[in-house]
Amino acid sequence: MQCEFFGYLTNIDDFDEQIKRYWDKNEKRIATWYLAQKRPSDLIISASPECIIAPIAKRLGVKYAATDFDRKQGIIIGKLMYGEEKARYIGDRKFPEIENFYSDSLSDTPLALRAKNAYLVTNRARKVSDWPI
Repeated sequence: MQCEFFGYLTNIDDFDEQIKRYWDKNEKRIATWYLAQKRPSDLIISASPECIIAPIAKRLGVKYAATDFDRKQGIIIGKLMYGEEKARYIGDRKFPEIENFYSDSLSDTPLALRAKNAYLVTNRARKVSDWPI
């Protein structure tokens, strides 16, 4: 599947170095409330390409699932990890119950509905509210 949105990634010659620099600069923006409760069993699940999410997940020491993207060809391999696809991924792999779920997007409602506790994160991760019903 072509995905024009991620197409720009094929034009970055030193991609791995640029992503390293990006996370070096932006890792400090990860909310301190999350870092205080972070566990190795946490899962970052994102529609962003795996090649962008994997480096920060590895730094944090957590698991991750993201869109599989071929940087050389500029195509998504499989399905975009978005909305219902995230919930399907969790269900297909028989993950244990989601105790606490955090997202900044209502498109993640399918996952929120699977969680024991779901929270909407807003205001640049400074506000955490119960998931809207």
